[in-house]
This record gives sequence, C-alpha cells and structure tokens, in this order.
Amino acid sequence: MTVQAQTLTRDEAQIRSNLTSFSTLADQDAYEYLGRLFAPSVRVDYTSLFGGEPEKVDRAELMKRWAGFLPGFDTTYHELSNLQVSLQEQDAAATVDFTASHWLGTDGFWAVSGRYDFVLIKRDGNWLITSVKVTGTGEQGSRDLLEKVGAFAEENLEARNARKVSYR
Repeated sequence: MTVQAQTLTRDEAQIRSNLTSFSTLADQDAYEYLGRLFAPSVRVDYTSLFGGEPEKVDRAELMKRWAGFLPGFDTTYHELSNLQVSLQEQDAAATVDFTASHWLGTDGFWAVSGRYDFVLIKRDGNWLITSVKVTGTGEQGSRDLLEKVGAFAEENLEARNARKVSYR
C-alpha cells in the first residue's frame, strides 16, 4: 500500500484539500464555508461558457451569486480529476479537469465538462483562491435549465439550510 501523504508537502495537501472542498461545498450549498476558500477579491472567468469578460468580484458577492443559482437545481455534482498543483513559496497555480452535472425535475439535465484553472495565495497559513477560470470543452443536455433555476434557488436553499445540524 502506498501512502500519498508522504509524497505531498503540507502546502500541496492544503491546496488539494481546498480545491476538492470547492466542488463539494458548492454541491452541498455550503456557501458560508465555500467562501472561506477565497481571497477577499476574486478574479472569475466564465467567458468560455457564457461570453462576456473576466471580472474581479468580492468573495461575498460571488457566494451570493452562486447561492442564487446552484440551489435552484435539485442536485448538482462537480466531479474533479487530474488535479495538478504548481507551488512557488506563497503563490500557487492549479488545474483540474471537471464535469459539472445539474439536474432539475424528472427530465431536466445539463452537464458541462472542461478545466478549471486556479491561482492561489498563501495568507496567514491558509491557501486562498484568488482566481478561477473555467474552460469548457463539452456539454450535454439543455442550457435552457439555466433560465429556470433562479426561481427555485432561494426556496430550495432555505429548505436545505433548515436541515443543518447544530452541534453546540
């Protein structure tokens, strides 16, 4: 049996943990935790999928946007693979292949696959995402779902948040 932790540095392990958490926390609508993974200001680039221009956005605003969209789906699953990390002291870059699948109702499905490019910076012992770029390489299903989910997002998020477990 091989132990991967022996070949990873602590910094690389933290980066890999944060990027894996990125997709999991988004799928679980845990935006208050997802926001912790980002620097106060984040460069986002979805131009490959939706056109427009890359932009700088406050992390709280980014979480608000995602919370107004992703919970509108009944289920999302962001599968990551081939995570590559490049470290230089307090800066890092990472790429990861992804497939983001989204379901709505009994027949609604949309999936996009491609690559995420991340830039991270180390601050106070934490690796924070300063930039995320999405490069789409394939799609399945219907983008028409994107126009429908906003109407369900707030209600679905409230219902999911009501199921939170308090441990204190």
